[in-house]
Amino acid sequence: MSIFQTYLMGLIVVHLIWFFFFTTGQLLRRSASDESTWSSLAHFVITSVAGMALTGFGLLLLGFTHLLNRPGIAGALLLEGGLFWVLKNENCLSWTFWRTTLVRFIKPWSASTLFVYLVFLVLGVPAVLPPTFADSVSYHLAYAVDWANAGQIYVDPFLRFPYYANNFLLLYSALFILKLGSYCHFLTWLCGLLTCLGVQAFFTPPQKRSQEQLDRKQFYPERFLIPLCVAFSPVFLRYLNVAFIDVPIGLFILTPILCAYRSSSRLPFERELVVTAAFCAGMKLTLIGHLPFFLVSLFFAAAWRLRRREIALLSLVLVGLSLPWYMRNFIEARDPTPPIFNFYFKQSNPIFTQADAAIYSSDTITERQPLQLLLLPFRFFTNPESRNFREWGVSVMILLLYVLFLIAQLCLRHRQRPPERLVYLSAAVVYLAFPWLFSSLGRYALHWYPTLAAWVGVVISHICTRREAVWGPRCQIWTTRFATAAFSCALIYPSPTEGCVRFYQHYYAGIVPLFRSRETLEAYSEKNLSGYLASQVVIKTLTLNQKKNSRVLALRAEYLAFYFRKAKVISVGDYFGPARYRGLFEEVRQGNCLPYLNRLDISSVIVDPSASRDWYGFYEKFRAQLKEDRFVEYLCREDQVPVFLRSDIKPVPELTQVMP
Repeated sequence: MSIFQTYLMGLIVVHLIWFFFFTTGQLLRRSASDESTWSSLAHFVITSVAGMALTGFGLLLLGFTHLLNRPGIAGALLLEGGLFWVLKNENCLSWTFWRTTLVRFIKPWSASTLFVYLVFLVLGVPAVLPPTFADSVSYHLAYAVDWANAGQIYVDPFLRFPYYANNFLLLYSALFILKLGSYCHFLTWLCGLLTCLGVQAFFTPPQKRSQEQLDRKQFYPERFLIPLCVAFSPVFLRYLNVAFIDVPIGLFILTPILCAYRSSSRLPFERELVVTAAFCAGMKLTLIGHLPFFLVSLFFAAAWRLRRREIALLSLVLVGLSLPWYMRNFIEARDPTPPIFNFYFKQSNPIFTQADAAIYSSDTITERQPLQLLLLPFRFFTNPESRNFREWGVSVMILLLYVLFLIAQLCLRHRQRPPERLVYLSAAVVYLAFPWLFSSLGRYALHWYPTLAAWVGVVISHICTRREAVWGPRCQIWTTRFATAAFSCALIYPSPTEGCVRFYQHYYAGIVPLFRSRETLEAYSEKNLSGYLASQVVIKTLTLNQKKNSRVLALRAEYLAFYFRKAKVISVGDYFGPARYRGLFEEVRQGNCLPYLNRLDISSVIVDPSASRDWYGFYEKFRAQLKEDRFVEYLCREDQVPVFLRSDIKPVPELTQVMP
């Protein structure tokens, strides 16, 4: 299948998944809801994301009960059909049900929404490429495929961060179970698209009639330009089409805020807020720190419409759904606390040592000087490639962190009381940016950057609406709109750095050639992932020798973990865990690494020589000791990555022995 055919198939698969999420999200809506409420873009986005969260919780239950397989998924689908019958009095087997759902899915689309969608169709082309990028193959997809193969959630001590909250990765696992794992990147792309539509939903009129009138007769540039501030930001584009979870985290932080912002007596979103916020808390260990904020958001959304008893019950549900991963960590490791929290408060951790933590976080801790903190957004914009950020760039919107406080001061000065929703949204932007002051890694900005964009869009719409209400003449109104368009376009402007320019050149220059490329995806992996071909040959060798239960040491090649686990082979070796490199270094330095190899039952070793030869002569010492321990060195015919096999393992023809 060509790359273009794979892209089309990926779009079909992800749109069917999206429609399924939207259908599932309808379970949370009240049966008496007015059909006209489905015209709201906010309703559409919230229902889709809530359905994604409900699906994830269903997979979580299957994983903990050892039913994470096709029969288990089929049973979950039957259960969902039963819930529609019992709770909604709707028959999932009827044509009327699916026709009504399809109409609801189509209703919210407007011209500005379609424009954002078409832009994302182009931006999503790289989603067709195989996973080769850093953490996505080191542990995100490795976890997912491991759970899919095992049919359950379990702890692999040899994977990076073994006790790690992974709600979202269960969706990847479902794709692998259904033999659709090649389209995992499209799921992240869908989260990016829903993020930008969610940003747009903050300042799009909730009623379809007024929305149609505005779209046809009036020009509101912020509707499509503000979402593009997020979509075209280098830090967003870099992670849009890879299996990282930072873009999904940004979506699941934005959605509860959208629920609270848009909740009303006609459109109550308390249930969706609870489900999406709880799902977010289980996506990464440190996100449990947002639980108090989510509870405050729930109170803001429901305080004037629900009784205290109902709010208390929803709060308990929110807390309960947030805790499964932390309870698992407490039962299995006796410590549900994230490692970074333990070391910050000077406490021991059962998995990580102090040295491990230093490797993990030494270059991501924000400098604590007051001036450095004050200039943090400015530094991120002007020097995103620095040690603290390690990114290519970001849009100029990041500088509006300063404007946030300036506008607040102006409002207080003139004694203008802004709407309560705007006050809540402003507080959310300030709160979500606060953790960045402790760890300023650039991609962590994706967790709150969409919320900042939503706030900017709301402020612009609020100011323009007030000005147009005061200014009557059409000329002055259009002047305001053109000024808004110019300002919004300026917000898209990226970091003026050489690295940012190179990123855009590489990203956009690679999109069009993909459609014309006749290169197979397998060839792409061989070309762009060092050691990929060697890993496939080792997998073939171990399978031939019936040694798949033994382990492979991927030295400085921990990014091959996904491909080994996809073939049900365990690879070891990392900076953390029972196969940490420090133990190997020490034994090699002492002159005998055989205890390390025997303890881990290593039958094969793959070494990335480009990385290992920089270790002050370590590689040559390690190579000599391997040969002394009856390991034989081979090379793939088309690759220069060395492979060492135990002498009792017969190599496949693709391997050529390196003569002493």
